[in-house]
Amino acid sequence: MKSCFLILLLLVFTSLSAQVVNIESQRYVTDTIGWAGEYNLGFTFGKQKDKYFAFFNSAHVQYKNKKNLYLILGNLDILKSGKNKVINSGFFHFRYNYKIRKWLRWEAFSQVQYNKLTGLRMRFLLGTGPRFKLVEVNKFKSYLGTLYMLEYEINEDKTEKLLQGRFSGYLSFSFRPINTIELVSTTYYQPRFDAIKDFRVSTENAIFFKFHKILSFGLNYRMTYDSRPPLGTSTKLIYNLENKFKIDF
Repeated sequence: MKSCFLILLLLVFTSLSAQVVNIESQRYVTDTIGWAGEYNLGFTFGKQKDKYFAFFNSAHVQYKNKKNLYLILGNLDILKSGKNKVINSGFFHFRYNYKIRKWLRWEAFSQVQYNKLTGLRMRFLLGTGPRFKLVEVNKFKSYLGTLYMLEYEINEDKTEKLLQGRFSGYLSFSFRPINTIELVSTTYYQPRFDAIKDFRVSTENAIFFKFHKILSFGLNYRMTYDSRPPLGTSTKLIYNLENKFKIDF
């Protein structure tokens, strides 16, 4: 019973910092000029045979003017159970958007990421490409991104170091039927250019309920499939359903 519970908790923890970081779900799609941001915080603790504790937090800040968008994201997750050592994961992401047309923007980004549970010691990313606004009708918006991404990856015991180029495509939409409810969905597809069978697919779907000017409660389902995960782990499919509180500022 103890081992089954720990495995379940680890799977949830793994999915929180999965191989594909969903930036679209963190981006504020708004025409408002100036600063915006949010902070997410969550934790769980209890006891089966051993005590366990998991802590999740992330922060997002962006600045927008008529032509430019600057976006910074950070995340840190920590898990401890019984006498097991602390397992953690996290990432830092910077993204820049330049507005070319009302329906077209050019993106560039960099990211550093690690996840001890999945055997990922470090991953560095650099990418660039166009972002298209497909639809904007009333309170429904949809976007398509088609980017080139250069990836450098090191597994936990340093036996595998990879430098590879990937296509990073995403399709996203957001819908706000009323002012207090928002639906958000994003799907990523990231194959290697030189080995098309080495790919990642990730989808994230969320609904947020705003009960205060700056406070929201959300339900989020996330699923990621990696056809060739880092050496040392056999986990290809990870998924979870989570709830969280969001503070906007």
